[in-house]
Amino acid sequence: MRRDGPFAAWMPLFLAIGMLGLSFLGCGPDKKEEAKKHFKVGIQYAEEKQMDQALPELKRAVELDPNYADARFGLGEVYHALKAYSLAVKEFEEVMRLDPNFPKVHTALANLYYERGLMAWGRAVKLDRTSFWFPDTLRKLPYDNRDGLIKLIGEYQNTVKSDTVDAETFSKLSQAYFVLAGEEYQKAVRADPADTTAQLYLGLTYSEQGYPQKAMARYETVKQLAPQMGDLLRSVLEQKEKEKAQIEEYQKTRSKP
Repeated sequence: MRRDGPFAAWMPLFLAIGMLGLSFLGCGPDKKEEAKKHFKVGIQYAEEKQMDQALPELKRAVELDPNYADARFGLGEVYHALKAYSLAVKEFEEVMRLDPNFPKVHTALANLYYERGLMAWGRAVKLDRTSFWFPDTLRKLPYDNRDGLIKLIGEYQNTVKSDTVDAETFSKLSQAYFVLAGEEYQKAVRADPADTTAQLYLGLTYSEQGYPQKAMARYETVKQLAPQMGDLLRSVLEQKEKEKAQIEEYQKTRSKP
């Protein structure tokens, strides 16, 4: 049978249109159901702290359904637990793109930045206990917007990779991360004022940045939501004040002839 008539000439175009249409449909119902199965298994592993087993299950769920926000969030949490920070950030940002109102995503992203800030700050303190115990809140980091801050963090990271004993840059890096953490915690509490974790860690972030008054104001909010968490925040702030007094006294003794 000959296939060189008008219909045969149009066949490649029909096939191309058909394939394009399928691409717009995304994954079919079978793939979605399979993705849900992998998601449930992955979350079960994650709850049991078996992150190495959770990782491939959640990755498979996302491969099967790239628009599966819950799976991407779970994958981001697992990446965070495994300290694959850049991959975790990528997943959390994708969750926000898919669902700007996704619960807890701002808190999760803020937790990651807060952890990284603590790591950098700990390194700074270890290298220079007296000079970098407390942040210099009068020293503004040189950036104009969030993109500029992200770029600045990259520059600081490159610096400390080549000079692992640069305490001042570690200190600046910690403050940059705390700024990012604070922004995300603020978004979290605006979205859900009852998010006790976000409220608590926003107070802790203010404390790490050297803003005790802002931190104490947050304590009043946390105390109303969860008295025990409020007591925890208060104890941290009181310890910070004691440490500050000790360092100031030590610096005075060093300056005496």
